[in-house]
This record gives sequence, structure tokens and C-alpha cells, in this order.
Amino acid sequence: MRARKLTEMAYKQMIRTAKGLEAASVWITGGTILDVYTKSWRQADIVLSGERIAYVGEKAPFVNQDTICINAKDKYIVPGYIEPHAHPFQWYNPFTLADYALQTGTTTMVSDSLFLFQLLPYDKLSSLLDEINKHPVKQFFWARLDSQTLPDPEGVFQRERIKELLAHPLVIQAGELTDWRGILDEREELLEGMHYALDLGKRIEGHHPGASYQTLALAAAHGVGACHESMTADELLHRLQVGMYATLRHSSIRPDLPKLIKEWKQLGLPWSPRMMLTSDGATAPMLRNGVMDYTIRVAIEAGMPMEEAYVMATLNPATYYQMDTEIGGIAPGRVADILLLTERSNPTPETVIANGLLIADEGQAKAKIPKRQLSEFISIGSTMEETVSDHWFQFPEQEQEQEQEQAQAQALHLDSLPVICMMNSVISKLDTTTVIHNWEELVQIPDAMLAVLIDPKTKQLTKAILRGFAVELEALATTFHASTEFLVLGRNPQAMKAALQEIVASKGGVAIIEKEEVLFHMPLPIGGKMTDEPMEIVMEKSELFTTLMRERGYRFDDPIYSLLFFTATHLPFVRFTKAGIYEVKTGTMIYPASPI
Repeated sequence: MRARKLTEMAYKQMIRTAKGLEAASVWITGGTILDVYTKSWRQADIVLSGERIAYVGEKAPFVNQDTICINAKDKYIVPGYIEPHAHPFQWYNPFTLADYALQTGTTTMVSDSLFLFQLLPYDKLSSLLDEINKHPVKQFFWARLDSQTLPDPEGVFQRERIKELLAHPLVIQAGELTDWRGILDEREELLEGMHYALDLGKRIEGHHPGASYQTLALAAAHGVGACHESMTADELLHRLQVGMYATLRHSSIRPDLPKLIKEWKQLGLPWSPRMMLTSDGATAPMLRNGVMDYTIRVAIEAGMPMEEAYVMATLNPATYYQMDTEIGGIAPGRVADILLLTERSNPTPETVIANGLLIADEGQAKAKIPKRQLSEFISIGSTMEETVSDHWFQFPEQEQEQEQEQAQAQALHLDSLPVICMMNSVISKLDTTTVIHNWEELVQIPDAMLAVLIDPKTKQLTKAILRGFAVELEALATTFHASTEFLVLGRNPQAMKAALQEIVASKGGVAIIEKEEVLFHMPLPIGGKMTDEPMEIVMEKSELFTTLMRERGYRFDDPIYSLLFFTATHLPFVRFTKAGIYEVKTGTMIYPASPI
């Protein structure tokens, strides 16, 4: 498939430039090129015709006064990097992530469309995807077949909606498949979506953390072509053995790359052309180091041969997505995504060329990129018609409701609200040894807090006790999580109310209240998940949030991801949903929601 439209006129001009009959638009001379096809370096000139590479070699092109000549002596030249697995809504959005990624050499991204799909009807979503792809960073998407949250009362994940999205030309993949239980249970809509994607010639991305060889073999039989969830070298090997591409991840919640490389080298096996690198939706504090350039750097420093590292971020993902004749290498006919490096081992480029356009040189922007704001396309924020009520944060409930809660608890063999304990950034399990009946008992346990999930649409409250997230945290409210409700955590009911009011006023976001003051507030008015603020602002705010949380006892890798996954029902073991507290392994509600 085409990564970039090539008109008949541009095609003929490229051929004539290759023949020396038309003037080159750009002539890059004297550089040492990484030939990703042979994993070797060679000296050659590069001749461009508009957005494309017309020729690579020693022959001088025809030039005129309009030809831009770039002296690449003592420079090392590699293809633009490809991020094969992006989640472009970690407070930042697809436009702001692309702006930032481009400056550090990432020229193609394949991205999740989950929140966009949840927020927009197909006609508006289709137009938005087309607009995003006008950015110099070539952007493609995958279509989710399941919501990764339960339930789906709005009916967002209907078969025809999913098929519409899968058929979009910029959607090149189905997945990632977070509802593996549903696939094992042969849920018709999931199997139908997978079969439809394969019929369209599109890829399917799996999601199989900790999966056995037998599970991976079954996934491959379903048509899954890649999985990014390897945490050991043996898991990498198992994916390769069943014919999948194995993506090596280095993200803010799974910084696994050094461990994977060390273990793979211990196996004594060759590096595979079916391996890719990804930053897997790293949050902004990690992106301070770069995007794919940072991932490549970590790989090289961990002992991966540098040629292999570059190929895993260029040719290999291009081949997987069936675009290796378009991107992923420096060769005639390819899109001119070209990076000039000062050292072979330094993947952060000095010069960035994307689609034949000089984007940046020595840290200075050279091309004016039109700035688009996602809020132009998504005006929906997180709203609540109800007045925020003290009653929502009562513990225990008023007498009548307390009786109802007690009846529910007795039916479920619980003495009080369920207690959920965080085990790491994303995994939570039921704590059956701790019993807390009221605020007085709760405040005696420093890491205990009341958690309330408020759904204004269904007018339901889900309550539980949360442990292990923070210590002495008065109140935190957020709309940044996998579902659409308001989630409030805290140890002080008045502070919890104030935190919720803060994010309701900003139509979404994250707020911390302490000592009757707003300690932190990040407005996220785009769907309650994103902002139009540039990446630098998002970095500063997310770094501040991380610092504040660590000062308040957060001890895991990434507090932003912890917020995101509180309501994600594809992760073990216990999750918040609008219908109640959900046990993932058994697929049951262990504690139901109650009316507002």
C-alpha cells in the first residue's frame, strides 16, 4: 500500500530525475548511509524528487538553481523512524505528539484510535483521521474490536461501526485484542471483526502478557500477526516460533528493553527480521528523552548491535505493515524520510527530512508546519448535570442505603466495601484480609482511601476501598482513565468533593486537593483525556504530577498509567466499572454499583 499519495505527474518526474533528465529537488552528498537491507554502512549520494528518493549511488544528478544541496560529509544517514505501536492520548494528542516526535526523527506512527472511536461518529472520525495524516508524520491507525472496559451501554462497539473503521484506508490493523476471554468464548462479533480484517488484508495485533506457548499458538491460528507484550526472552522466542512479529517494548510502565536484550543474547540466537521496537504510548516524562530515537538509544546501550536496532525501528515495522516499498529504507522510489546523525551510535538526528521536506537542522525548525488543534474536531468534554453531592462520599451510606449495601455485601460474603490493593503500576487484586467499615477506621490506615466511580449517564456509583496507590492523599479526581466516568479517590470527603468540582469545571482532567487548596490541576477538556497544550507544557505538568504522587507514597513506575488502567477490564485482577467492581479472571461483578 501507499504510505503517501504519489500522483502520476510526481511519478514521472521521479523517473526522469533518476534518469538525469529532470533536476533534483535535493542532493545529499558525502554521507555514510545505513543500508537497512544488508545491515551495512556505505558511502553514497541521495537524490530527491519532491517527496520521493529518485536515486542512491555515486552518479551526480542533474541540478539547477532550485536544487537544495546538503553536504553530509562526516554524517551518518538513516531512514526516518517508525513507531509501530503508539497510544497518542496520554494527556497529549495525535497532533501534539506528532509535532514533538518529528523533531526527534520519528516520521511514521501506527496509533490506537480507541478514544477517538469512543468520542466521534464515523463521518467525523473519518475526517479527523484524514486530517491527522496531513501532518508530515505519516499516521496510520488500528481499530479496536472491544472497548477494554465493561460494560458498553452506549453501544459504541457495534459490528457495523467497527467494520466501517476497519475499511478506512488509514486503518491498517485490527486490535489490539484486549478481550482474549471473549475470543476464547467465541464471541461472534469479535471473531467476525478479526475475519473481516484479514479479508481486507489488514494485520491483527495481539495483547498477550504472560501467555503460554499454547495460548500464543491459538492466537496465531486466529490470525494474530504481532504482539508487544513480551517480558522475557523466552516470550519473545515463543512469539517468533508461532510466526508472529515480536515487538520489544521500552515504555514508562514496562521499561523492559535492557532485560530483553540481555536475556536474548544469553539464548545465543540471531536477531530476527520479525522483531520491532516500540515506546508503547510512553507518558510525557519519558518522552522528555525522545521517542523512537530514545528507544533505539536504549537498545544500543543495552548491547544490541546498532544496525539491528535501527532496522527494528525502520525496515522491520515497514515490512510488517506491508509498506517496505514505501518507507523504512533509503532506496529509490521510497518516501524521502531521511535523518542525518552526528555519530552512528547517536540516534537523535541533527537533521530531519520528512517527505522530502527539510524539517529541522541543528535543533532549529526549518519548515513551517500548520498547527491543528484536536479541539477543532472534538468539542466533547466530561460533563455532569447533577450538582456534586456530599452524599456520594459518605462512608458508610445513609441508613436505608447502608441496609442495601449490607444486603449486597452479605450476598457476596463481604463485611463492607471491597478492598482493592495495587500490586504494581497496573495490576490490582482483592485484599480479603482488610475490613474497613467507616471513615474512622479508614484514616487509621495511611495508604487506604475511598474510591468512588461516578457515572452521570447511568446515574450509578461504584465504591471500594483502594490501598497501595498513595499515602495520606487527601483527594484526587480524574477523568483520565479507560472509561468515561468521574473517578474520585481520597481520605477526606470534603476534599474529594472539591477535587471533583475542579475537574467538572474544566470539563475533564486531573486534580489534587490538599489542605483546602488546589495542589495540582491538569485540565483535559478533550474527551476528558487530552489537551491541545504543546508537548513541553504536558511534560512539565506530568512531571509535576509524578513528583507530587511520589512525595505522597506512590511507589511504582508511572502514576499516569495507574490512573488510566483503574477501569481497564483487560488487566488482572480487579477493576472499577460503572456496573460495579469486576473480577477479571472469573468475569463476574463482585460488588454492584448503587444509584446516585
